[in-house]
Amino acid sequence: MDCLAVYDSGNYTIKMCRHFEKKGYAFEVISLPCKIAHTGCSYCLKFPEEYKDMVVAESKAMNYPVRYLYRVVKGHLKNTYEKIPL
Repeated sequence: MDCLAVYDSGNYTIKMCRHFEKKGYAFEVISLPCKIAHTGCSYCLKFPEEYKDMVVAESKAMNYPVRYLYRVVKGHLKNTYEKIPL
C-alpha cells in the first residue's frame, strides 16, 4: 500500500522529495486528492507504506514536519484515504 505525506507547502514537499532522491528512494510528488485537501490545491509526497516511519522522522529532522499522513486504500473504482496518526 502507498501513503501520502502532506506538508505545510508544496515547496516543502518538493524539498523532501529531493532529499529522499539523494538517499536513493524513488518517491513522487503528486497533487493532493480533493477528498483530503484542506485548503485548495496542494501537493503531497507519495511513497510505500513501509517507509512511513522513516519519512516522518527524516522530515522532522529537516524541519519540514509532516502535517498529515494518509494510507491509500485501493478501491474498485475510486481510492479512499485513511488518516494515520502521527
